[in-house]
Amino acid sequence: MSMAATAEFASAPDAPAAAPVDLGGRCDIMPGSPLPDLDSPGGEAFVARVRRDRKSDQFAIIVDGRVPARIEALPAFRGMEHPNVLRVLDWGTVDWPLEDRRRFAIVFERPAGRRLMESLDDVREPLPDDVIVRGLLPAMLSVLRDMNMRGVTSGALRPTNLFFRDPASGGIVLGDCVSSPAGYGQPLLLETIERGMAQPSGRGPGLISDDLYALGVTLLILSLGRNPLRGMEEDAALRAKMDKGTYPALTAGVRVPQSLIEPLRGLMADDGKQRWSLSDLEMWLQGRRLSPKQPQVPRRGARPFEFGGDEHWHCRALARGMAANPAAAAPVIERGDLDKWLRRSLGDEARADLVQNAIDSASIGGRGSNQEDRTVARVVTALDPPAPLRYRGIAVMPDGVGTALAEAVCTGASVQPLAELILAQLPMFWVSCQTDFRAEHVPLVQLFDLQRTLLEHTGPGFGIERLLYELNPACPCQSPLVRDQHVLTMAELMAALNTVAARPARGRDPMDRHIAAFIAAQHKKINDQFFTALTSADPARRMTATLRILAEVQNRFGPANLPQLCDWLVSMMEPAFKRFKHRPTREKLKEEARLLAREGVIEKLVRLVDNPDAIRHDDKGFLMAIRQHEALTKEIHRLEARIRTGGSAAEGTGRRVAAVISNLLAMGGLILTVVMMAG
Repeated sequence: MSMAATAEFASAPDAPAAAPVDLGGRCDIMPGSPLPDLDSPGGEAFVARVRRDRKSDQFAIIVDGRVPARIEALPAFRGMEHPNVLRVLDWGTVDWPLEDRRRFAIVFERPAGRRLMESLDDVREPLPDDVIVRGLLPAMLSVLRDMNMRGVTSGALRPTNLFFRDPASGGIVLGDCVSSPAGYGQPLLLETIERGMAQPSGRGPGLISDDLYALGVTLLILSLGRNPLRGMEEDAALRAKMDKGTYPALTAGVRVPQSLIEPLRGLMADDGKQRWSLSDLEMWLQGRRLSPKQPQVPRRGARPFEFGGDEHWHCRALARGMAANPAAAAPVIERGDLDKWLRRSLGDEARADLVQNAIDSASIGGRGSNQEDRTVARVVTALDPPAPLRYRGIAVMPDGVGTALAEAVCTGASVQPLAELILAQLPMFWVSCQTDFRAEHVPLVQLFDLQRTLLEHTGPGFGIERLLYELNPACPCQSPLVRDQHVLTMAELMAALNTVAARPARGRDPMDRHIAAFIAAQHKKINDQFFTALTSADPARRMTATLRILAEVQNRFGPANLPQLCDWLVSMMEPAFKRFKHRPTREKLKEEARLLAREGVIEKLVRLVDNPDAIRHDDKGFLMAIRQHEALTKEIHRLEARIRTGGSAAEGTGRRVAAVISNLLAMGGLILTVVMMAG
């Protein structure tokens, strides 16, 4: 460990109170030693120490939980032992004392040098051309090529996420790309126009082509030593890129180094098909000169379309304006003004036909109060197909719906617009509008067709909660019961419920909508009928369904012993006990259940109260008692009738009276028996 790191351990003012936090017995994280210079959009940084590595320094990002980390990409990044990427060393869930809850932590190799830029508003010494061409550019090309081979993207390539490896060598490393979704912490300036129009949580993983665009903007900023649009609002910067194209908008009024003009034009091309690929960039570095890329200027109309107080000359700007004000856009679309402008002023018959198709198909999902919103959402997609889906204030790329939903749930925002977006089949319409149909669109359509089906089923184990976990396999369970324990797996869920069961205020039921959906998404082999039974009007059937679901999970994923959870379940099993009519049997079952709870095996509780043979035997005994009751009742009525009709002598009368009394006594005993069975 370096002297600087040792000093940080020793100088932390609250080090005695903030003991090291253990990560799986492999690493210690120091809550009393924050590293604000290494904070990330995904969370705060703290000193860490990998126990088997005493030669290098490490730090950990404690993921703040607003959005899920890229857990599915962590193995790929750990496998990248690349000199120009900050190495991912370890990860896992820890008990975080600063918040008194469990948090996800990611441990990285710690760079010895500082960031190239602390903020995009900074002004620094421009990087020399030869440093960029011979150092930074080849290094980042190699990084992106490695990522592409592993099937991941960076989504975080920017000047503020590049570090000097150490003060002496001048080597540069790319920082954290995994503590938040791709593009989540990326400034709009570094995103393509389409991704820049999406909300940060809804940009999706993107493509290597998007990272190449970010590389081009990064090179320009570092070569100038400043952001060329410094001081400009993000909305104005996006509008400038839309109207002029990225390269003209960012290079207007600045002197671009002659040696970088060609790669910057190629990397910052707004048309993804025209943008340089990894191979193009490699060929340029090898000395081959490529055809110059001309900026793609949007097709302009002969006259502007006036909407919202602005003049819109092209479809992209108009679509953005209409998406921002759907209430005003709906009557304009209905009157046919848009169709006339597209055909007469813009001269784009194909676009006009696509817009008409959007209007005609807007009734999908049923008519209702949001009919106008659906119409506008489809029309703006038809006007600007590569742009994100925009509906009722949200803007998401189709492959970013999942992370946008996770952010909404984790922050308590409304999930209704996202649910309506899927039910209205807007992702499928987006795919149908694309002129550049890609192979990845096919599974995207299949995915959202399945999600729509799950969303239409509103019972436990389905609905918007199920969508959350299907679209975000690495999202922790958001049930209020276990949210503070950052549950990621089935085994962790069961252990967390066992912990909750030991609390005085444990709640009424260990099965809520989030827990049911989390289990259904992660345990595909479980019988869906169990979840359907959770909505049964019969309390005993509901209770048995809860037992069966939790027993299935414990049997497959563990832990083997859950005594506190079993005790909680026994306290809820009264409806299941009441299925047995015989009171002594019920009392015996209750006692057996209390004993079984100590063993901590839920399956044994299921076998106890959901035993078909025992239930049939109890029902048979109850039926026999009822039949005997009915037979004796008939006999009593017969004897009473004979008494009323008179009959024979006093002796005979006495015998009949005695018989009646005898039957009444027998009847009383039988009634007592039935009452005892019925409870």
